[in-house]
Amino acid sequence: MDRGSLLWMGSRAVIDRLATARLGFRAVRPRPEARGARCGGVHHPPELRGPRMERNFFSSVALTVVMFVFAVLVLFNTCQVNHLQEHVIASTNEVQTLQRAISRMQNEIESGAVGGRASSGRARSQSDDEQARFFAEDEWEALNRPGNLLVPATSSLWAEGAVDGGTLRRAFITDMPGLNPLTNNAADVSELYSYVSESLASQQRDDIERWTPGLAYRIEANDDFTEYRVFLKRGIRYHRASVDFSDPRYEWLQEEREVVADDFVFFLELAMNPQVDAAHLRNYYEDVEGIEVVNDHEFIVRWSESTYHSLVFTFGLSPMPRWLYGADEDGELYDEAEVGRRFNGHWFNQRAIGTGPYRFVRWQQGGSIILERNEDYHGERPPIERVEFQVIRDETGRLNNLRAGELDFTDIQPTQYRNEIVQGGTRGFETGELEHDTYQGLSYRYIGWNMDTPFFEDRRVRLAMTHAMNRQQMLDVNMEGLGRVISGPFFIDSEENDASIEPWPFDLERAAELLAEAGWEDLSGDGILERLVDGRPMRFEFRMMVYGHRPEFIAAMESYRNDLRRIGVRMTIQPVEWSIMLQRMYEKDFEAFTGGWVLSAALTDPYQIWHSSQADVPRGSNRVGFRNPEADELIERLRVTFDRDERIRMLHRFHAIVHEEQPYTFWFAPLEVAAWRSHLRNVNFSPVRPFDQSLSWFIQQ
Repeated sequence: MDRGSLLWMGSRAVIDRLATARLGFRAVRPRPEARGARCGGVHHPPELRGPRMERNFFSSVALTVVMFVFAVLVLFNTCQVNHLQEHVIASTNEVQTLQRAISRMQNEIESGAVGGRASSGRARSQSDDEQARFFAEDEWEALNRPGNLLVPATSSLWAEGAVDGGTLRRAFITDMPGLNPLTNNAADVSELYSYVSESLASQQRDDIERWTPGLAYRIEANDDFTEYRVFLKRGIRYHRASVDFSDPRYEWLQEEREVVADDFVFFLELAMNPQVDAAHLRNYYEDVEGIEVVNDHEFIVRWSESTYHSLVFTFGLSPMPRWLYGADEDGELYDEAEVGRRFNGHWFNQRAIGTGPYRFVRWQQGGSIILERNEDYHGERPPIERVEFQVIRDETGRLNNLRAGELDFTDIQPTQYRNEIVQGGTRGFETGELEHDTYQGLSYRYIGWNMDTPFFEDRRVRLAMTHAMNRQQMLDVNMEGLGRVISGPFFIDSEENDASIEPWPFDLERAAELLAEAGWEDLSGDGILERLVDGRPMRFEFRMMVYGHRPEFIAAMESYRNDLRRIGVRMTIQPVEWSIMLQRMYEKDFEAFTGGWVLSAALTDPYQIWHSSQADVPRGSNRVGFRNPEADELIERLRVTFDRDERIRMLHRFHAIVHEEQPYTFWFAPLEVAAWRSHLRNVNFSPVRPFDQSLSWFIQQ
């Protein structure tokens, strides 16, 4: 992974191409030592293929080696008569180890997969002729004409030797409250829509400097990036709606519908409608003056000022069909004043629709979500025909299903990684029946403190909470060392992260001093600190919401609870299912919680999470109530600052502010572990989320 430049690649590459000539910006390229780095530790070695004679040869050589080693061990044991029993045991263990290795080699030879864990195929580049077949002739010519912010894709979803068909069964750790992509900000919903829907353009997953066509084949910008002219591909149609067409009330959904410019107008109208629960999106589009429709396949997006994020969020526009989400279940359009209110609880919110490479089939709540390949897709279709997301809350259940062949791919939690992979608890990882790999996702974990409560309104208290948390020990013991302790909100290997700011140390004595400075003392003599609030003593007893499906987080919080008790603070651990936890965070019904953010590889914009204006909006992302005038000023200046060095200085200052204020106890950047059955090939990971998207994977039948 290109660690040092990930967060600058993508939007910077497009801006750099135009800025040098048009705006005088200094074009900066990723550091040369980062180029060519592997993504997430996944190698893609050449595939070993050949006739059965070659396979038999490998098998014969392997078995000959085993026989020879065994013969040497037996001869050695015979010579060592005084220690015969010990040597026989050792020989047996050696032979068993070799037999396991040979068994794995034979499995790989038979499947043609010798040489690598993550892939038996090689990523295949795509020629211009191959790309051109997905466009009309005039669209292809316009795509390649100078002035376009988009470039053709250079890699294919189909690796060498990829096989068509099959069903991929993978797991969601929890169910979702709904499938509306605007009102639901959950990572699982975003992942689902990465298969079902698409935007105007997207970053190429194996080369994130390239913005490639999605629904648009050409996007032009004026000199100051306040106006974007978008040209849509013609003939792109929405999936057939997943309703019961035997019911005559759905007859109106039988008609095929094409993506048109008004679908993007409706998206923006909904995102900016204060009645719609889309605060997480609204702040990004508040500077859009509007969309001018030229015709059904051409429109202009106008921004009120030149902002750094305008390019990424223009490219990220997705269609929202008015004919569906602006209508009731009988197809009657809502009154304009009612659209926003009706949208939050829309009758179609338990389904999904889009134009992407997979179409939504059904969602059985608490059970599974089924997707089928869109055979009429306007771009390159993925190899796998069907994807099934099974909702399995229990981590043991997910691993058991993988072992039993009822799942093909799943995440592995830290304790499982130690017990089942490192210590050999699951034999399939030794024989080659199962594969695994680790990768660095762009994410971090934290503890969020509700600054609007009397417990955590004081910076000294929040800093004390951080000093009382033995983050490194928790990472080593509870997370099996899969990650690194962090000090701020940016990806740990990015330039935005100020590496000179070290995490606050574990120091219970300093934590106790800070609490005393903030007015907390043991007034009643029972060992629990108290503070006078409105003339009445308030005991330092608070609740910590924890992921109910993650026992390692619960165990870490148990250790934290014990250390807090030593300095007079009583913490109650509340394991909560994710959907309930999310709702309580939206409603700010918490004192503290374990949280996590997935970061963007295209843009670093702290506004959504950290600007004061987002602290009081319904369902906003500034859940902890962080309000800081200097931070607000930096965040606002970042949106209109294009110079890279100046942006880095500003982001480092912002990092220092949140480090001092501690609205979060920044915990760690995790190293993720994934496991899959060996018939699943070309498994690869990307810095573009979702990191484990399966569009280029295939199943060896």
